[in-house]
Amino acid sequence: MLIHDAVGETPDTDDAALWADGLGLTYPVLADVDADFYPVWDPDEVLPVTYIIDREGIVRWAEAGGTGQLEEIEAFIVDLLDER
Repeated sequence: MLIHDAVGETPDTDDAALWADGLGLTYPVLADVDADFYPVWDPDEVLPVTYIIDREGIVRWAEAGGTGQLEEIEAFIVDLLDER
């Protein structure tokens, strides 16, 4: 997971740690400390933005604006894990 502050402030590594701890995440959470990610991956500034990237670094899912379909996203991730 990569975080970027929605109000335009550049997050730091402490922000990433707060997100991970607050959400109980057990996978890496990075902060866009150089503000390079946001303009490339969300040029229209539509939040939230979700990307699922496979083990080879290929974007396999992209969604802007959020639809609340967590079950669909979870099923997609489970299918990707089964592709091993």
